[in-house]
Amino acid sequence: MLAYRLHRIRTVVSPAISSLVLCVCSPSLGAQDKLAQNETAASAIQTAGDTNAPADGTSAPAAKAFPDLTIPADADAEQLLALIAQAKSLKPRNAHQYQAMQTAIRDGSKRLVKLLGESGDDTKVAHRVQQAELDTISSSVALMAFVGEDAQQKTLEQVHEFLKGRKELSLQDMQTGVLAAAMLELQPDKKPARDTYQLLCDLLENDEREEMQSLRLNLQASIGRLDLLGSKFELEATSLDGRDIRIDDYAGKFVIVDFFASWCEPCLTEVPRLQKQFEKYKDKGLAVIAISLDADADALDKYLQRAELPWPIIHDNHEDPLQRLQMKFGVSHLPTVLLLNKEGTVVSLEARGAELDRLMQMLFESPTLADPAPPPPGEPPIETPPEKLESRVESSKS
Repeated sequence: MLAYRLHRIRTVVSPAISSLVLCVCSPSLGAQDKLAQNETAASAIQTAGDTNAPADGTSAPAAKAFPDLTIPADADAEQLLALIAQAKSLKPRNAHQYQAMQTAIRDGSKRLVKLLGESGDDTKVAHRVQQAELDTISSSVALMAFVGEDAQQKTLEQVHEFLKGRKELSLQDMQTGVLAAAMLELQPDKKPARDTYQLLCDLLENDEREEMQSLRLNLQASIGRLDLLGSKFELEATSLDGRDIRIDDYAGKFVIVDFFASWCEPCLTEVPRLQKQFEKYKDKGLAVIAISLDADADALDKYLQRAELPWPIIHDNHEDPLQRLQMKFGVSHLPTVLLLNKEGTVVSLEARGAELDRLMQMLFESPTLADPAPPPPGEPPIETPPEKLESRVESSKS
């Protein structure tokens, strides 16, 4: 279950952080190319959820014993600095080790802030205090995956206070804020995540640094993606086979919108499940639209020749990254799979995996509202607005 949980962190959180640091919106490097890099960057957390496979995919070497990260009660500042540095250098092989590593960084940094605060006010000490404060917040955010909503809310309040107190935000500060928001996206209520993205946008409003304004554009896109829930999905595009695709033309059908790329392994893993559901329910009113974020048109073409997908494919390759559908709909990680009701309203931002199966069973098989699929222990349930589900069930039976 913990491995599953870290996989959820990887698919939702890591790409969001990577897209922030790599500046998805920067004209110097296309958003599609950056998402490809994000997939590689995200593999570190995937490995943390896999007790056997190393990051490079080769046979697993003999595992080294994970060190004891217990903090001595009488540790001085230098000992704490050494322990924090040791913890940061580790490559956890499973969820337990990842949690132990982040806990050591958090607790060691908290004690370090207290000790350094009592030792003077010179420039070197001030710098160490600032770094220790950042480490405390960053590790607390990383541990949000292992705690309940009340503890997450407490951490979120600390993050907001920390960010507001910074004289000038750094990339590390922004990474911490985005990580917190992405963690909160796993909750049923998306408002805390949206509020955090909005806070980051507001804090960067008057920041004239080019990289920060690029980041602000990306944050605005993330807000737009969360705002899709309950809104009409406004799509007008042309598919690769020349068809005009308008959501209004799909009125009366449930529509799955799949943002994918041929290089995205998790995206391709979802395809058989999606094909199965499409074949099962296409005659009952299910449609699929796929939107490719591939930068390499040849790679996409080769994949489509092999896959022979039975639904329209839109290639999101506008020469201006800011004009792409990815930017319009705030897609910062893959896979992103949306579900639209018969009126074209977005009713799920996470229509994939077991959640897709549950939604399809509820819409096309259940005479009454289906119970939510039980999440793993401690895992927040996936967003499913009750009023939207009820309207979907009613309309699916009409």
